[in-house]
Amino acid sequence: MHSMVSSYMRQKLNSEQKGKPQSVKSLIKARLDENVFGLLERVAQVGERRDMSVYVVGGFVRDLLLNIPNQDIDVVAEGDGIPFAVHLAEEFGGAVKSHEKFGTSVVTLPDGCRIDVATARVEYYQHPGALPTVEKGSVTSDLFRRDFTINCMAVKLTGVDAFCLIDFFNAAADLKNREIHILHDLSFIDDPCRLFRAIRFEQRFGFKIGKQTESLMRAAIKKRAVDSLSGTRLFNEIKLLVKEKRPMHCIRRMRELDLLQFVSPEMLKDREEVETLERLGSVFSWASTITLPREPEIWRVYFLALFYFLEEDAFLKAADRLQLSARMKNSLERDRTTCRASLRRLQFQKEWEPKEVCRTFADLSIDAVIFLVALSSSSEIKRYANIYFTQYQGKSQPSLTGDDLVKMGMNPGPVFQSVFDALREARVMGRVKTREEEVALVEEQFLKP
Repeated sequence: MHSMVSSYMRQKLNSEQKGKPQSVKSLIKARLDENVFGLLERVAQVGERRDMSVYVVGGFVRDLLLNIPNQDIDVVAEGDGIPFAVHLAEEFGGAVKSHEKFGTSVVTLPDGCRIDVATARVEYYQHPGALPTVEKGSVTSDLFRRDFTINCMAVKLTGVDAFCLIDFFNAAADLKNREIHILHDLSFIDDPCRLFRAIRFEQRFGFKIGKQTESLMRAAIKKRAVDSLSGTRLFNEIKLLVKEKRPMHCIRRMRELDLLQFVSPEMLKDREEVETLERLGSVFSWASTITLPREPEIWRVYFLALFYFLEEDAFLKAADRLQLSARMKNSLERDRTTCRASLRRLQFQKEWEPKEVCRTFADLSIDAVIFLVALSSSSEIKRYANIYFTQYQGKSQPSLTGDDLVKMGMNPGPVFQSVFDALREARVMGRVKTREEEVALVEEQFLKP
């Protein structure tokens, strides 16, 4: 095991400070909600009654030391964590769901809070990119299997050293120095998802990836380790990155490290494309000042932005690489097409009629509206969006559907778009107000011989 430790970690382990464990009980009481502290005490009591060594681990401890609120409690028990989780559920009057294969459980409390419980374990990988094979172990081995030093601390909840910090890798110093360090030289090869997680933590906390860790990242990228990830895992990691508070910082870092090539070699190759994404931040600020039917999903906007500039063949290949659902793939395709059509209308038509305004924004998802504003260098699109959402939206939506048109004797096809454009315009201009009047308009304009 130690032969796999990075040289950076070897230095840290060799210089590990000995002495009395550091109690963080007063820190927990000062920084955490008293209900959370009470929760930890009750978890500790269940552990004492079961004569088990129990620890709170990972991000909870990291954020405690950074003084960042975090109520996601991850507990590790030495022994068998599943029976311990069952006793926890009984203690709190909650429910428990267990996964025998991984020795993990989720305890859901009556107020909806969750406690994740894991058996202290060792992990190894049958091949790069695979999900880990798990065996029981100690808290030492459990912490050793984790991704970065800042995530491999624990607070012991039971025994003589209760509420003392366990920091085998001197991670507290890395927090103080604002650095991200990997634990093992083969860590990025074993699990290439860690390439994306390194960026996520670096950008979330405003830290810096350590020199040796970045060197190992670049080596894994050069070896194309990411190719071993399933599309779903790759999609989920990128989604988590663009759900961070500073998504553009994460995208820039992915681009700098050439990670986007594993979705598509053509993705964000031009400076103009990057500049469009960089405008999104100010567009989200603008969007917060107008009344939208729903809040835009920021991560979806960034995904549309990443996929928009790809040629059709590259788009399809990228969608397949990420194993996108048919629904998301169709949504991206529809928004790409409509944004391009809207952009062409802006270029060739100085002033839009109400039907053009309605058609553009009724056909676009809210997320695509945000992207279109960033995409267009014209301020006109903002004006039309304001007009639509303040004056037309809600008034312009026809009552009739495609099924209704079929029942009226129309064959599905391009004519449907013309029908809905006419209905929207008539609604906006006040020429029709009821479903019956819509039927009369369709019969008059589209069904008369």
